[in-house]
Amino acid sequence: MTRAALLVCIALASGCGSARRDGDLLTLVDFTPRSVELGDRCEILGEGFPSGKTAKVFLDGQRTRPGAGDDDWRIEVEGVATTPDRVEFVFTQGLLHRMGGDHSTFRGSVTVQFEAAAGGPSVTGRMDDIQIDFFPVTAHRFATSMGREKQAREFLAHAGMKLAPEPPLSGGLLVAQVETGSPADRAGMRDGDLVRRYGDLQVYTVADLVPRPGERWARLELERAGAPEAVVARVDLQRYEPGLPLDVTSAITLVVIAVIVLLLFMAPVAGIITWVERRVSARMQSRVGPNRVGPQGFLQWLADGVKSILKEDIVPEMADKTLFKIAPYFVFAGVALTFVVMPFGQFLIPADLDIGILYVVAVTALVTIGIMAGGWASNNKWSLLGGIRSAAQIVSYEIPAAVAIVCIVMMSGTLRMQGIIGAQGGAPWEWFMFRNPITFGLFFLYFTAALAEGNRTPFDLPEAESELVAGYSTEYSGMRYLFFFFAEWANVFVMCGIATALFLGGWQIPAVTPMEQQTSMPLQIVGALLFLLKSATLVFVVIWIRWTLPRIRIDQMMNLCWKYFVPLSFAAFLLTAVWIVLQIPPIVETIVSVAMFALGMAILIYFVARVRYNLRATRAEIHLNPFV
Repeated sequence: MTRAALLVCIALASGCGSARRDGDLLTLVDFTPRSVELGDRCEILGEGFPSGKTAKVFLDGQRTRPGAGDDDWRIEVEGVATTPDRVEFVFTQGLLHRMGGDHSTFRGSVTVQFEAAAGGPSVTGRMDDIQIDFFPVTAHRFATSMGREKQAREFLAHAGMKLAPEPPLSGGLLVAQVETGSPADRAGMRDGDLVRRYGDLQVYTVADLVPRPGERWARLELERAGAPEAVVARVDLQRYEPGLPLDVTSAITLVVIAVIVLLLFMAPVAGIITWVERRVSARMQSRVGPNRVGPQGFLQWLADGVKSILKEDIVPEMADKTLFKIAPYFVFAGVALTFVVMPFGQFLIPADLDIGILYVVAVTALVTIGIMAGGWASNNKWSLLGGIRSAAQIVSYEIPAAVAIVCIVMMSGTLRMQGIIGAQGGAPWEWFMFRNPITFGLFFLYFTAALAEGNRTPFDLPEAESELVAGYSTEYSGMRYLFFFFAEWANVFVMCGIATALFLGGWQIPAVTPMEQQTSMPLQIVGALLFLLKSATLVFVVIWIRWTLPRIRIDQMMNLCWKYFVPLSFAAFLLTAVWIVLQIPPIVETIVSVAMFALGMAILIYFVARVRYNLRATRAEIHLNPFV
């Protein structure tokens, strides 16, 4: 296939306007990405661009901002044709300022124009019906840029420069004033200079003006009115005294964030889940459950933690002592690191990574390493068998779980956790779970595979007391023993939180758009509570399954994965690709979604009816009051 044909196919698949309009000499086929953050590189794909030439990019249409109506908007951005089929420009701070400094949605046309030589007519190309979302810097970038901006302000004060409040749209930083006798003045800088580069670094924001540790001169490349070439200024840094280095500041920030996440959320959630599981299992077995430590026994998990800390930490004589000691921390880290990208709310996420869901799949591999290392280092054949079983189980069930995730990534078009949630809606029939019959089945496939990856009943063979004593944790005691199960209980929330984000709409509120939600703090809180409610419901289902279904044999567990789940997941992958390629009309997608939601409700009603029938048939005594 030729490049032109390929670009036309991309244009048709992406829903852009015509590849070439009448009178246009350039072919434009797509604008990517459609969700742009500060510092992102935007690309316009097409054909016939003069490589290496500067282009003018015009965005002409309507702009919508939170709390404001639509308004006509036109802006000119300077871009560069990096290849014959690509024009690039960067979403700078100046462009963000023109967009209103907040999330803005642009709808309209994109035009690329190249000036012809010798006064000839310009060469243009245009595509219509483009929608682009421009976002301010996200939380993790904001934290980094704030640290850098503080150091940059220190450098500007030392140099004796003041910048213009509104940066130019084409990038760079405009110098509003240079103090007489300052290092910048001695370096030859003038009012009105445009700072383009700091050394080899292209300057887009104030945070780019950060001197390197031990640097003697700050080399600034300036664009000056009337100067045919760039002007280089070397600012003296001899008396410049920076604050804490950026890496030290970032390290301190990361440690503080980690402590907050562990102490204020992860540890209590893992502990509370143990209390909930004991209470639920006791009620299902007509027992009382914990009711002594704290009200309704709520503080039992805290007492267990104190007891484990005070217990003696025994290391077997013949064990690999170093590996034996660090193995639980691998397991703990593999679960704890997933909270970094857990989307509790629209802005309540530690780091909205561009590869968020891929990051989750990657860091959870540490759990396998820790369990296998703990089993081998114990010098106990039962521990080793438990570790081998767990490694085989986790690796096996990761395949269908990962393929299910890939299908959702294909549907949403992004790996960002917030992007996946944004591709859904607040109403249940807008969730990916009910989007079509394929994703409906994928939800149950993923949830079952997640149960197996978390060693939850009926897939808890790696720690089966009746067969392998306690499996990979047999030789552990004290706090290290607790770390294995602490990670397992925290993983219950992790698997439910990820399922909520992928399939159940995450923090989205029914009948409320994301733009309305982000302008209201009460709606932000409601969204976070809704995410926790959905996750808590799935946590209850996980506990319910554990105390209902019997444990299956190891051969049955592996047969279920390799003979059924893996083929079904790949079949779902192919069907999802077909569904996307067919470009189902929106009205048909809506009808299918509502029908799948109705089917789901019918299954739920039938399940409740069967439970009621069985309870009446057995004349079981029901206690609806959760307190005793």
